[in-house]
Amino acid sequence: MTRIYEAVTSLRNGNFVLIHDDDNREDEVDLVISSNSITPEHIAIMRKNAGGLICTAISKELSAKLGLPYLYDVLSIFGNANRTIAQINQNSSPYGDKPSFSITINHNNTYTGITDNDRALTISSLANICSELTATTDTNIQKRILEKFQNSFRTPGHVPILIASKGLLNERKGHTEMSIFLTKIANITNITTICEMLDPYNHKALSYKDAVEYAKNNNLVIIEAKELIAYAKSYEK
Repeated sequence: MTRIYEAVTSLRNGNFVLIHDDDNREDEVDLVISSNSITPEHIAIMRKNAGGLICTAISKELSAKLGLPYLYDVLSIFGNANRTIAQINQNSSPYGDKPSFSITINHNNTYTGITDNDRALTISSLANICSELTATTDTNIQKRILEKFQNSFRTPGHVPILIASKGLLNERKGHTEMSIFLTKIANITNITTICEMLDPYNHKALSYKDAVEYAKNNNLVIIEAKELIAYAKSYEK
């Protein structure tokens, strides 16, 4: 409970949190931050110190308001006319979960979209839109915010969007759900930016032991999936 409180406080304060997946699932550690706090410096840290795919995760509710689908659903439709896509499109991972990937985007004011500045602009702009959507229940205002989103971004781009399952940890126990669950209990906008931590020496995922050492050296909180899953069960009651 103490570490969950520390993780929530870190997200609220715009700091990174490390989340370790279960050993019998991915057994990976992700570097996580609230997307409302993202800066080019954060992108650089993720790129250099984590090294995995930098993605932005949003809640299922926000994806519905933005009209964003899961990528495998889009590919399933396209697969009706393309045999190759039909054959290789998989709606499950080796560890059994459905992929959480949606589309990839760039903000219209980016150039290539891949620089630290460009990715930070895309992510922070999306976070602002998600915050605006969260702050109102007026359907007319939400419609104008949706139009703003549609006019401000292009796809494909360099920021992959991940959509959390509606039931979060009761439905899927991935880093997407764990990070969005943390924003939920932190009472901040349900949007995070996450990146897998990799080991540049053995070319595998960074071990939990080394991730703990990284967290210690950088004064960051590291939390395990089992802690979040246990808390989620009591939180939902």
